[in-house]
Amino acid sequence: MVTHIEHLPNELWFSIFSYLEAHDLFRAFINLNNYFDELISSRHLLYNVQFNKNDDHSRFISITYCSSTEILNRIISLQWIAKPRYGYLPQFFNKNISEFTRLRALRIEIHPRQTSLICKIFSELNSLEYLSVKSVTIHTLLIETIFTIPCLHICELINSHVMRNIECSFVRQSNIEVLYLTNISIDIHSITETFFDHMPKLKRLEMFGSTQTFKTLISWIVNQIFILEKIPMIKLKCKSNRVTIVFFEQLQSIMSIIKYFSLNIYVDIEDEILLENLINNWWSIIEQIEKINISIIKISSEFSFVVLFFFTIKIIHNSLSLF
Repeated sequence: MVTHIEHLPNELWFSIFSYLEAHDLFRAFINLNNYFDELISSRHLLYNVQFNKNDDHSRFISITYCSSTEILNRIISLQWIAKPRYGYLPQFFNKNISEFTRLRALRIEIHPRQTSLICKIFSELNSLEYLSVKSVTIHTLLIETIFTIPCLHICELINSHVMRNIECSFVRQSNIEVLYLTNISIDIHSITETFFDHMPKLKRLEMFGSTQTFKTLISWIVNQIFILEKIPMIKLKCKSNRVTIVFFEQLQSIMSIIKYFSLNIYVDIEDEILLENLINNWWSIIEQIEKINISIIKISSEFSFVVLFFFTIKIIHNSLSLF
């Protein structure tokens, strides 16, 4: 007996399946009947695979049917946020790297000891357009390998000392257009101008860290300002439990190239001086930024209760809103 839903066009089913994670798709539809088995085995159906911290290895093995070529070469997106010490994904990739011919997006957390193997893998992923790497330390070799992936347009580097003491000696120019750097820690002499010289297509640069980092970061940006001025969109996001007028004075020196700025300030006492400085001393500096978001969060503990008070300022195209 043919069900009514089997009369729907295959293209519609492929569109519906594209919103499902591969494991959920197989669990819901495989062996349901011959019609859905044929849809799932169709070469037109592409897969999004997620493997998270709470998953076990059997989940991924079940998705890939023990390294079935028919499955692997149709994976277009893979998110692997498992504990990197297991080393399972690098080994699996290395064994089956020739099958990932359509992989366009990869999110991965790695251990520094896996760098050499990961670099070997990345050099084979020629169809990769988006890459997010999380690690305690990202070595120069990994950076150079990432930046030479031919189709890579968006790159995200997280929780890394990504720019500390890196010697950039790229052989070829990168095609990266969007670069995200999170929890960065750099010094003014750690990156030479050649770092951005090898990213001529860079259109968006976003950096996130603490103000302790940003004191050095701002000095570095000033040193690189002629290079960074060529980037259409630069965003800075930072957080701190203490912000002084010196921070905003340093910020003023790079105001001309910042399009967006976000600052979270955490205070544990009543700080009227902070608010007074914000309005009387810093405002002339702050309002020069095209888009800005400042949140002042007061955390107090009374009778074992934690209370958070938010004071947020947003300026978007010179319009002010207070929350």
